[in-house]
Amino acid sequence: MREINRQVFHILMGICLLFVLLGFGRSKTIYFLSGVLFVGFLLINLVVRGINVPIATWFVEQFERKDAFLPGYGSAWYVVGLLILCLLIRDVYSLSAGVIVFAFGDSASTIFGSMGRRPLFYNPRKTLEGTLAFFALSLLSFFFIGWNAVPLALFAALVESFPLGIDDNLTIPLACSLFFYLL
Repeated sequence: MREINRQVFHILMGICLLFVLLGFGRSKTIYFLSGVLFVGFLLINLVVRGINVPIATWFVEQFERKDAFLPGYGSAWYVVGLLILCLLIRDVYSLSAGVIVFAFGDSASTIFGSMGRRPLFYNPRKTLEGTLAFFALSLLSFFFIGWNAVPLALFAALVESFPLGIDDNLTIPLACSLFFYLL
């Protein structure tokens, strides 16, 4: 249940970021994410030092994976991924599409992939159902980039499914950024 809560939170964060991005622009979104990351690191530092910060403790209990390296580790990398998207993609519509792929696609792959029964032949830790869910929900980026959503969704879903050994909070934003650079 914690993993589903985590993924729903990722989707909600992506939606909030879209509102910030579309309402205030790319530059202010970068400032916003930088501030969130800074405050997050301060909270992580306090929690690691044994200081009880109720809001931070609640977030860790509700959303962090039990095997996380540090409290807030996954959340910090998620914000870093969003920041990578904002720094590398200049066009607001392309950036919005990247946020959708990162928030919706990645979350869908985790939720549906955990229920999947058909492992991928090149990566048995991932499932066909998860990869298809990633692709399908990433197609929501159509509302920002039209038919370019299809190759973007396909490319990002493939990158997410490969056993690269790198956190997908980095690989997905980098894949989306590469896609728009090559487009």
